Amino acid sequence: MWAAFRAKQSNHCNGIGSYLTVLGLFVVLSAIMTYPLVMGLGSRILGFPADNFEYLYKTWWFKHAVLDLNVSPFFDPSIFYPFGYNTALTELTLSNIVPALPLTVLFGEVVAYNLAMWLPFVLSGFAMYLLVLRLTGSKIAGFVSGIIFAFCPFRMLHLGAGHLPLIATQWLPLFFLYLDRMIESQRSRDALMAGLFYALGALSAWYFAYMFAMAGILYVLVRARPWREYLFQRGFLRRVLLFVLVCFVLVGPFLLQFTRAFQGSSRTWSLHYVDQLSASPLDFFYPNVLHPLWGQWLMERYPQNLSEGVLYLGLTPLMLSAIALWRQKDRTRKAFGYLVLIFGVLALGTTLHWKDSRVYVSVPAWLEHIFALGMGFLTRRLALFPISSWSLRVEGAVYIPLPTLLLYLYLPFYSGMRVWARFGLITMFGIAVLAGFGVQRLRHWIGRRAISAGGLAARGGLLGLVVILLVLLEFAALPYALGSSSAQARPVDLWLAEQEGDFAVMEYPLIKAMSGRSYYYMRYHGKRISFGQSTYFPRPFSDKRPVLESFPSEASIALLKTWGVRYILVGSRHYGVDWPQLASELESSSHLRHVVTLDDQPRYQGDRVLHLQPGAERAFIVDRVFVYEVL
Repeated sequence: MWAAFRAKQSNHCNGIGSYLTVLGLFVVLSAIMTYPLVMGLGSRILGFPADNFEYLYKTWWFKHAVLDLNVSPFFDPSIFYPFGYNTALTELTLSNIVPALPLTVLFGEVVAYNLAMWLPFVLSGFAMYLLVLRLTGSKIAGFVSGIIFAFCPFRMLHLGAGHLPLIATQWLPLFFLYLDRMIESQRSRDALMAGLFYALGALSAWYFAYMFAMAGILYVLVRARPWREYLFQRGFLRRVLLFVLVCFVLVGPFLLQFTRAFQGSSRTWSLHYVDQLSASPLDFFYPNVLHPLWGQWLMERYPQNLSEGVLYLGLTPLMLSAIALWRQKDRTRKAFGYLVLIFGVLALGTTLHWKDSRVYVSVPAWLEHIFALGMGFLTRRLALFPISSWSLRVEGAVYIPLPTLLLYLYLPFYSGMRVWARFGLITMFGIAVLAGFGVQRLRHWIGRRAISAGGLAARGGLLGLVVILLVLLEFAALPYALGSSSAQARPVDLWLAEQEGDFAVMEYPLIKAMSGRSYYYMRYHGKRISFGQSTYFPRPFSDKRPVLESFPSEASIALLKTWGVRYILVGSRHYGVDWPQLASELESSSHLRHVVTLDDQPRYQGDRVLHLQPGAERAFIVDRVFVYEVL
């Protein structure tokens, strides 16, 4: 008995040691693949100045509101002043911000943000390892799948774009791990854990709430066949109800708050705008443009959207997935195959695109007219969320609607999502799992030809090493292709911090003001701002936006004065060739007084490919800021 107990304890320790070894390997690989993130934890953040600064601000704001001000972090009165802003309208990403709170307190928001962006690489790889280990029984297959998922170009892109909510993908394989166990077992614990990881995903990104739910339902319907054996049992229905209860308790209060805020917000985008954020089928197969060897060459030939459009699945993972599916009728593999296909189609958005252009098919004028009327009736009269399709019309040609358009028009809250390419995450997830099955199948073929157990282990290990190296080579982006940005205060922020009084600040041009970088700098100067960055804007702000855009008209200055704005920061170099004319108007205005001019400092460095993307010029501007006082 004692010998059996010792053997059991030894196996348990060996199991823990194996998990810790794999976790340690992902720590090392994550540090290498995201280089130089770990080298500038306290001073720089990866990527060009964009949404990364928005989430850097939110990391600080959550700590500042909860611990310094003792107020709710779900309303920020200092942005979009004098209206304030309900932060439920945007991704507060609670399942990332709350765990980062101790780090923010101890080391500041820059370190906390950087670690919150880095740790999901470790956890996503390890979580995928656990899922594929369960599905295949192979540690090598699990490790390969973990590497594919953790370092895929989709995640590497969003690292630089600063999309903290979308980086926390570790909840997806953990959700599927316990969802699969829930299908097979009679244990309530698995339903509880599946609900917990779904909720953590939803509280990371509202996109995940929809994507996880759709993917989970599809997986259950395919994986749990025959349904009479799995689904139509009292035990399974009880576990489903338990799962729903956990999700409702954890997510429900925040979803209710978002719903109320959503109804009072202003959505400013058109169908033409959201359609532009669709993927092209080519995006899934076009090689990694972040790569240090061939990325720049590829970008010169097809400049992909470096905020959303990099979805490369990888040649090696695709070949392994094909091997996994070849002449296989296994329900689990089939379920992941459907996930790859269906979410790949959803990522293509509302209409078919090729490269960066919408696909149009030439037709007779009468047919195009009928098509336009039919689409107008569908999108305006029949839709749950009516929107005009007229902006997509081209005379003598028709576009090709895709299934996402119907979901956009008829599913609640689906219209609140605008970047359809993000659904490609589930496609990448499915490919990563299938690649693990492919490794397992290759090892099985090798095993049948191996003479001895030692030969099998050696060949299997060599196969795993070769596959790992190929994947890392395909997905490499180091040193990080989108460079890094300084998180230090601007000279104008230090100047504003010295000014006494209770007042608000406005910044122009609005396209510069309504960015994460300008948003974050409030943390340094401590003044309120009459602008901000968001997907949804406060309705009073949107209603007055045409007046704000007319600056420096008398109406715009009068409006800002009523909002309590004392200083207006004008970035001259963002205006380009229009600056001389604007400068003349500013100097001739009797309602403004020039106070000081301050040169900014270089913020962004290390880019390899962003400069090749049209419209990215603003990221490289080192501005000269003219400060005007409102009289």
